[in-house]
Amino acid sequence: MRTLVSLVLAGIVGISITACSNSGVSYVDEKDSAQYTSAGIDYHDVQAAVQKSIQSLLKSEYILMLDKKEVLVVSDVVNDTMQQVDVVGLTSDITRAMRKSGKFEVTSAISGTGGITDNMVGRVRKLRDDDEFNQYTTQEKGTLIAPRLSLAGKIVQKNTKIGKKQRVDYSFLLILTDLKTGTVKWDESTHIIKVAKGDAVTWQ
Repeated sequence: MRTLVSLVLAGIVGISITACSNSGVSYVDEKDSAQYTSAGIDYHDVQAAVQKSIQSLLKSEYILMLDKKEVLVVSDVVNDTMQQVDVVGLTSDITRAMRKSGKFEVTSAISGTGGITDNMVGRVRKLRDDDEFNQYTTQEKGTLIAPRLSLAGKIVQKNTKIGKKQRVDYSFLLILTDLKTGTVKWDESTHIIKVAKGDAVTWQ
């Protein structure tokens, strides 16, 4: 009986492996994936925008003159395209580089559409009224640090017909604003231009 069960299981595993190998799906190394690009926004487009923005930001006069860490909040990043764009992934890559520079701290107590708000920051403060918790271990009032800077952005898409082809222009705009004065301390635009067949899909 055990032999029969083993044979059946082996057959199922063999069928599964064969099905996977014939599915037409395979892994692609990151450095080789650019050859499989599309008319839409892909990983390489986002990374190009991230790298240009980071280099511009960290070399800007405002950043070079900072003599202490500033608290940053990620505000809204408007996706004005016909596609689903991971704006949180875009800003996360940028804010990660900002933190590594040693000149910024990023708050997750609040955020706009371009960031992630950790709801636990607010929820743990409600424990002050819960007798089941040791009140000496709850978070005191007035401990949250308000941000001084805000990172906002917009992604724009424009399609233009050129004969039997279409040109697709993407613009990634990022702006760093001083929340105390409302003045812009830095901004950068990254433009990515693609040419594709006239019937190529640029929405997803």
